Amino acid sequence: MEYIVPKEMSLIEALRQIFPDSSRRTLQNWLKNGRFRLDGKKVEREDIPLQAGQTLAVKDTFQAPKVPGLNILYEDRFFIVIDKPVGLLSVPLDESQNKKHALGLLREHLGTDQIYAVHRIDRETSGILLFARGKDSEEKFDKLFEQHDIVREYYAIVEGRVKEEKGVWQSKLLELPSLHVVVSDMGKDAITHYAVIRRSAKYTYLKLRLETGRKHQIRVHCQMAGHPVVGDVRYGSVQSPLKRLCLHACTLGFEHPFTHKPVEFISPLPESFKVLGGGGSKRDFF
Repeated sequence: MEYIVPKEMSLIEALRQIFPDSSRRTLQNWLKNGRFRLDGKKVEREDIPLQAGQTLAVKDTFQAPKVPGLNILYEDRFFIVIDKPVGLLSVPLDESQNKKHALGLLREHLGTDQIYAVHRIDRETSGILLFARGKDSEEKFDKLFEQHDIVREYYAIVEGRVKEEKGVWQSKLLELPSLHVVVSDMGKDAITHYAVIRRSAKYTYLKLRLETGRKHQIRVHCQMAGHPVVGDVRYGSVQSPLKRLCLHACTLGFEHPFTHKPVEFISPLPESFKVLGGGGSKRDFF
C-alpha cells in the first residue's frame, strides 16, 4: 500500500490519516517494527517532517508484537490471529474480569480499544482465534461469519470408537439461562461435518469442520452421537486424562475481505494430545 503525502505534515499526522482507528501507541509500535518506508527508506521516528508529493509505503505484514500470555500468529492493519492457550477466555463474561481474557490483553498491550471479537472459542478449548481491527473490519468479518464464508476446522479426541468414517451431525441447539446448550426444536440450526483420522482401543481422533458456529456446537454434537469429547465433564465425558478438554481449533481459512487473497492459518496440535496418541495425516477430509 502506498500513500502520497498531500501537504507538509509530520509522519505521525500522515499515519493518523491512513489509520484513523489506530491509537498513537499502536502507530509507534508499527514504526519500531519497521512497517513504513518513506521514498524507499525505512522510517522509525514519528516526528519526521514530510513534504507534499513524497511516497509513504506501508507493508501489509510485519513482525508481530509480543503480547505476554498470547501467541500472535499473524497481524496486519485489518485483523489479528492468535493461538489461544487453554484456560484463557476469548472475551469477558462480565465486567469484573478486567483484562483476564484474550480481547483485554490485546487491547491493553496494543494500546487501542479498536480491536473487536468476531467469534469465540471456549475457555477450555485451545487454538486459532481472530480479532478485527477497526469497525470496518469488524463489519466485514461479521458478514463472513454470518454467510459461513470461512473455514473453521477442529481436532478432537472423543470417547469410544466412532463407526462411520465421515458424516454430518445436524440439529437445533438452544442455550439455556444456565449457559448449558441442549438440542431443542426451539434452537438454531447447527451443522458439523466430521471425519475419522484414526481410532484406538479407547478413543477416536476426529477432524471437524463447522458449517455453523453455535455455542458449544462440537461438544454437544459429540455428546449427541454418544462420543463426548475427552475431558468434557459438562457434556458427558467420564474421562479426563489430560485434565483439559481435548478440543483444539486447528485451521482458519477465508478470503481476505480487503485484499481478496486466500489466507489460511494453522495451529499445531498441542503436545499433550500426543500423549493420548493424537496426530494424523494431512490429507483432505472434506
